[in-house]
Amino acid sequence: MKKWRLWVIGLFGTFCLAALLLTWYQRQQQNMRYLSAHTPTLFVHGWRGTAHSTDQMISAAEEAGAAKKVLTVTVTPQGKLIYSGYWRKNQRNPIIQVIFSNNRAGEVQYTRWLIKLMRDLKQRYQVAQVNLVGHSMGAYAVVAYALKVGNQAAYPRLHKLVAIAGPFDGIAGQKSATHPADGTTWTDRFHENHLMANGEPLIVHSEYLRLEHLRQNFPRQAKVLNIYGDLKDGTDSDKVVTLVSATSLRYLVAKRAASYQTQKVTGPNAEHSRLHQNNPVVDGALIAFLWGK
Repeated sequence: MKKWRLWVIGLFGTFCLAALLLTWYQRQQQNMRYLSAHTPTLFVHGWRGTAHSTDQMISAAEEAGAAKKVLTVTVTPQGKLIYSGYWRKNQRNPIIQVIFSNNRAGEVQYTRWLIKLMRDLKQRYQVAQVNLVGHSMGAYAVVAYALKVGNQAAYPRLHKLVAIAGPFDGIAGQKSATHPADGTTWTDRFHENHLMANGEPLIVHSEYLRLEHLRQNFPRQAKVLNIYGDLKDGTDSDKVVTLVSATSLRYLVAKRAASYQTQKVTGPNAEHSRLHQNNPVVDGALIAFLWGK
């Protein structure tokens, strides 16, 4: 009986040791592939977005071992910030998911709420530096935030920014019934516009003008990745945002950014909503840019 017990104890100990070694090995592999930092990355959804809009991208980062979601911040229609989750100062590559309860407020209001949230993160958790990821109007909002705030001391410094399908100079193919309250963001048309030699769009819509006069505020230390889609269906767009509108970001930030790079997605997976849902090209580019060594 004693021998049997010793055998069971030995087998259990061997199993535990093997599990510990496997965990250690997996962490070592992750550390070899990805940076180990404490900079939080905020994911910001777009028009009519929900948690579902950024869930998959966050899950892809977690499954790769690159980062981990630690907080969800829900912004009420009145601008109240509701935190859920647990913040640890030394968390490796933490992710914060941002959800706007009024998801039809439009990118101007999204920007105001984002500014409030970033100031609160600095005060509440002493967050000194952040990465920002935004899809569609969320992409516009994170860029607008960076241009409005720059490197003001009251806010975290911007380290990296990822814009996905950003409608910087208008949105095409939308009906007036779905316009935001300010009615200024749905003004683009397919094949109507083009970029001039200096990268500025020939037709500057009001939403672009808001950003353009703030160009000199973009943080010089920030690195930018612009991801956009081309369905290759003749519209030169992702069905919602034209190539001109998406790529007009370069003129706004490239001369000041520490680096500016692009990732063009083509074919059926380049459709506006598919750019943030189960898209291996986008997931891979995003993970490599934010956390890759």
